[in-house]
Amino acid sequence: MFIRITDSSVILFPMGPFWLSLVWVAQGIWAWQPFDAQFTGSTVGESVSISIDGQRPHTTFAGKLSFRDNSGTWISVCADVRSPVVQGHISQMKPADTMKVGGRFASAGHIIAHCFQRAQSPDECAALQLAIWKTLEDGAENTDFQVGHFRAAASNTVISLAVAMMATAKLDRDTSSAVVLAAATGQSQLTISGTSNTDK
Repeated sequence: MFIRITDSSVILFPMGPFWLSLVWVAQGIWAWQPFDAQFTGSTVGESVSISIDGQRPHTTFAGKLSFRDNSGTWISVCADVRSPVVQGHISQMKPADTMKVGGRFASAGHIIAHCFQRAQSPDECAALQLAIWKTLEDGAENTDFQVGHFRAAASNTVISLAVAMMATAKLDRDTSSAVVLAAATGQSQLTISGTSNTDK
């Protein structure tokens, strides 16, 4: 069961010690009921090369992902580059408003609210994913993908699109919000409200 938030987006994240400490400081986050969701696979996107904290670069999928709960299926992008997830993994998730969490989660929610539905091609979906990872790891103001905690190598088109998407994090800061979903295990996700069965 998921809670509908008008004109908002949705973020799902694992309930590890760091995430728990971050989310519990926000007031009113735990008002909604948890639900089980299963990762069913990748959808639209492409392979990119990424590096975290200066580690050796590796190739991974960047793009939209598919999940299923008892209401149906829904599409998202990963919001936790540090926690890989395998197809078929099931986790319990619980929603909350990213504006209440604030910081980089709020910025990532603005990007999703403005760009998720527009991202349709493999290049666009890969760019959206890179924009979310970069925003959460280094902040929306840090658009150089060759420096920082999160670094990525992709086509000029994908990188340019990602930088443009990150600029939307500064738009409508008082109106476009997202919903956080804490997962007992697994990987964080972002999706826009109104585009999947998670609203039911």
